[in-house]
Amino acid sequence: MIRIRGLRKIYRVGTEAVHALRGVDLDISANEMVAIMGSSGSGKSTLMNILGCLDTPTHGTYELDGKAVSRMSADELAHVRNEKIGFVFQAFELLPRQTALANVELPLVYSRQANLTWRERRERAERSLKRVGLGSRMDHRPNQLSGGQQQRVAIARAILNNPSILMADEPTGNLDSHTAAGVVELMFEVARQDGLALLLVTHDEELARRCGRTIRMKDGRVVS
Repeated sequence: MIRIRGLRKIYRVGTEAVHALRGVDLDISANEMVAIMGSSGSGKSTLMNILGCLDTPTHGTYELDGKAVSRMSADELAHVRNEKIGFVFQAFELLPRQTALANVELPLVYSRQANLTWRERRERAERSLKRVGLGSRMDHRPNQLSGGQQQRVAIARAILNNPSILMADEPTGNLDSHTAAGVVELMFEVARQDGLALLLVTHDEELARRCGRTIRMKDGRVVS
């Protein structure tokens, strides 16, 4: 599903060149569960952003389902981000003034599935929230929800368009250990049930051990 070769990312900070990635080669198959680990500055979040089509490499190639990402148009990239990849972030990234239901429904507003009626969009968002155990919290805004509940809303939003890849960047970083365990279990359950590839950026060794493979990074390179 994912094939990258010679991936490099260089940022310019004033006159200094910062090498975030230094020639990364990686293959990830459909349905595979992969943890990406490394200390701060190792390049793991940069790699995740490129894999999620949120950033572009300076050099190297990235193929997604056999298609060169660098040759995709802006509309094609937007389609990939909206319907092929589901994102879960450490800080939840919910709109504070919108209800849980409205936050989950948002991807359908920007989807190519423009033929969906308002009611159909609402029903799909409701089903997604019920799936993550928040059927009774649909009308609550983020500040009325616990951290674990907010992350469940984010997961419901991420899986709304039936993606083939679920990417999570430190998804339990803002949660206590008990709440984090429930969120992790939910992500693994969703990935197994829907046959998703699951990519996790994490510092948690226990969480990484639950994945089929762990990729360890250091100084912008894959070291194991």
